[in-house]
Amino acid sequence: MVIPVFNQVHLTERCLDSLLAHRAEGSPALKARVDAQPDFLATRHLVIVDNHSTDSTPDVLARYKVLFERQGWKWTLLRNSENVGFGRAMNQGFNATQAPFVALLNNDTWLMPGWDQVLLRRIQELQADMIGPYYDETPFEKNSTLEKSKKFIQKNRNRYRPAWVSILMLFKRESFEKIGKFDERFFLTFEDTDLRERMDRAGMKYYQVADCFIWHHSKGTRGAKENLNVIPNTYEQEGLRLFQEKWGFDPRKREQKRLARLKRRWEKIKVSMQWF
Repeated sequence: MVIPVFNQVHLTERCLDSLLAHRAEGSPALKARVDAQPDFLATRHLVIVDNHSTDSTPDVLARYKVLFERQGWKWTLLRNSENVGFGRAMNQGFNATQAPFVALLNNDTWLMPGWDQVLLRRIQELQADMIGPYYDETPFEKNSTLEKSKKFIQKNRNRYRPAWVSILMLFKRESFEKIGKFDERFFLTFEDTDLRERMDRAGMKYYQVADCFIWHHSKGTRGAKENLNVIPNTYEQEGLRLFQEKWGFDPRKREQKRLARLKRRWEKIKVSMQWF
């Protein structure tokens, strides 16, 4: 698992707390399957890439190192002397592990119990190259969010759809290497859009599954006031320019089509009803 971090230490703490608390949980049936097939579950290796945080992140990570190693995790911390961008940080973390399946995770998230068991089972069942969870962005409250995740999964168990999710991506290692990882010219935006374009053109399969529910703080890192002076204010325009030069079209136009707008409205209705 790879998690890049940059300031916003409270988000990192919530993410790591959920990872510590929930990785070992899950249904008895899933746990029995994992125990019986050691290769089914990726190595318990967490790679944190600190993109030159200037808050208390280094001290907090030192504390979590002890907690994770106590649970049997292999802990690797990479520190950059400057913020090298999201895509490069993800690639650095990916290169630091040799697991056959690698989860790339944003730090502004909360993970449900048994999340890894579910995603690893589903990526194999669906014979996918990449798989992602359902995510919720309504206000977070630990107990109510946990209860919400349980109800959502009960209502939508085993459902899935071809959809791109960039908040938590579980990749087959060979698939991620085949498409060339993240293009490191993108600093913070459109790197995932570029990755998706390459997967589409390579005929790779990716899905979103309803069995795994996570919470996400939208734009948790780039929207923080303390990061505004560090993250270039032109990163989005530069990312769009790079994408257009590379692929010859503006990806935003796909989202402006009538069908795409109707789909977003329908998604809002489904969210309110907890439908997948």
